[in-house]
Amino acid sequence: MKKKLDTTKFYPAYPVFLLTYLNELGEAQMSTGSSSYTLGDTLVIGISAESNASNYLKPGEKFAVNFPTTKQFDLIEQGGFSSGKRIDKVKEYQIELTKSESGALYIDSCPIVFECTVGQTIRDADYHTVFAKIDTRLMEETLIDTAGNFVHDELDLVLFSGDAYERKFRKLDIKIEKVGGHL
Repeated sequence: MKKKLDTTKFYPAYPVFLLTYLNELGEAQMSTGSSSYTLGDTLVIGISAESNASNYLKPGEKFAVNFPTTKQFDLIEQGGFSSGKRIDKVKEYQIELTKSESGALYIDSCPIVFECTVGQTIRDADYHTVFAKIDTRLMEETLIDTAGNFVHDELDLVLFSGDAYERKFRKLDIKIEKVGGHL
């Protein structure tokens, strides 16, 4: 039997990421997010219309999506629990950024980074949906085997789940199952 969950929002479990981008003065900015999906080389993220990132992720702009590990909760909370409109989070928390060939700034300590270019932003009163092209996928060497394939067993991401009542971080389970093994 199912029961209705009366809430204004619900996130079953999405990977937490850190956006790094430049403001109008060319200064590095950082924001934490959890609403995203990818299809091929397209990345779609949702951000609050009131967020600092919503002001700067416009068509043609370069940015990076940095995926932290479960050992980097400090980065996640530094990016998400303080406002970039009030403090310079990158300077305040001494976040080390690397500039890529494309011009995007990324957090090298994060094991997975997508360098992206904004294609389109759809804006409404509450949220902005950003459609971007993934230009480059950067991975820590331990995540790529000798044949150049992704090593799934080494993936250690933080997941976000929550509703209007409570928000939680989750860790990926180490149990791995091959797709197609349940037929």
